[in-house]
Amino acid sequence: MLPKAKIRIAIVFIWIFFFPIWVYVSSVVLDDYFDLLNNADKVQVSIITLWLPVGFLGVLLYLLCMTPRAFWLGRKINEVYQPKTIKMWNKIMLIFALLGIAFAAGWTYHSLDLLDRSGYVYSRDLTKITPTGIHLIYVKSR
Repeated sequence: MLPKAKIRIAIVFIWIFFFPIWVYVSSVVLDDYFDLLNNADKVQVSIITLWLPVGFLGVLLYLLCMTPRAFWLGRKINEVYQPKTIKMWNKIMLIFALLGIAFAAGWTYHSLDLLDRSGYVYSRDLTKITPTGIHLIYVKSR
């Protein structure tokens, strides 16, 4: 296989892999919040997963801005762009990662406050620990 084809296949795989995962996880986080707003009987708060919607946005912007030219030329990103540009994008991704952590902390405190005001209680038996983090389950007290 030609080197240009390998690079193009890798870029397409990255696009196919990362964008749907980001959309899926972000929609799950948003659905959990809507469950809380709609006073569902059982509400999930995924503390670690909350980082991803904002924290991963820098990576997605990087992919949207940097990979099309590399795809077109069939060359690696570090061969297409100058080190100064790559360093700038690394800083942008770091800023989004830190914003994601701040977002996760703020969203968690806001959600826990809403849970408390809405009469939910923590359920240790229903709480799940998965590879994506700890998913705290709260149930509506009666």
